[in-house]
Amino acid sequence: MIRNVLFDLGQVMLHLRYERAVQAAAPLCARRAGAGTRGFFGSLSGDPVFAGFERGDIAPAAFYAHIRSALGFSADFDAFVRIWRDIFEPNAPMLEFGRALTRELNVYFASNSNVLHVPYVYEAFPALAFHKDHAVSCYLHELKPQRAFFEKALARFGVEADACLFVDDSAANVAGAEACGIRSVLYTEPAATIAAVRDALG
Repeated sequence: MIRNVLFDLGQVMLHLRYERAVQAAAPLCARRAGAGTRGFFGSLSGDPVFAGFERGDIAPAAFYAHIRSALGFSADFDAFVRIWRDIFEPNAPMLEFGRALTRELNVYFASNSNVLHVPYVYEAFPALAFHKDHAVSCYLHELKPQRAFFEKALARFGVEADACLFVDDSAANVAGAEACGIRSVLYTEPAATIAAVRDALG
């Protein structure tokens, strides 16, 4: 029986809105870095330094230095942090649904993120406070969809895989969880995802 629901944070509980951050960053980046989402954020996809930052192996100062070098970013560290954090908006239906689930189930967060985003998001969005605990890549030193991430998350929560349901917007992360015996739902949009979770819970 499922007694625990594990939600991803970005795109599931919080929308990721890169446009504001891109608009703020573009004038501060060298022309070679590009001025759009692809230039500032898209260039980080597959970047081993970014992966190390999300895994908690690289400190914020070192990641900032990498951004300066890779993107030609000219602003100081504090300005970078403000821009880096200005990507979140509440996903109200999912927040309401997650909070409602806590009346009968344990609700956890299981997310790839970094120390500049977590715990910041809890301070910026107190509506997230309903969760019982979290497993975050930068503190586990493991990334989804790797098996080690899910094993460490389950150990941290003190729960068994077959008693959990996982919700994530990444098909790769869903597959990783299912490979560990965790029933999973792929997030698409709130109404369909909520219906899928309810169906999985029976």
